[in-house]
Amino acid sequence: MFTQISLMGRVTADLEIQTSTNGTDYIQFNVAVNKGFGEQEHPNFYQCVLFGKATERISKAGVKKGSLLFITGDLDLVEFTRKADGSKGMIPKITVYEEDMIDEHFRCSPTGRTIKSSCQQHTARNRLGKYPRP
Repeated sequence: MFTQISLMGRVTADLEIQTSTNGTDYIQFNVAVNKGFGEQEHPNFYQCVLFGKATERISKAGVKKGSLLFITGDLDLVEFTRKADGSKGMIPKITVYEEDMIDEHFRCSPTGRTIKSSCQQHTARNRLGKYPRP
């Protein structure tokens, strides 16, 4: 079983393709998602990992630090030990199986009309490597 999660957030550092010991390409990166409003606003951070051909696709799409991504994947909570005091904590880790880069400068609806409202960002999803940019 898996726990599906979808979220939209910003990449916190430039991406780097790595290769595992068995020869599989992967990219490990963090995504920051802003939660709350006004003085209560704060970021939540999610550790993400992407495998296989998707690593090349996301790299060619120009995803870098600050890029806005919409991702869907399998959520896992991973336990870790803090070096400072030895206490234990949990970090959300997502194995990504679908990723979309949000183009903040060009927004279009499914009908092809330009949208000026930032509230409708979800309609501007550009499936990485699957649809050419205008």
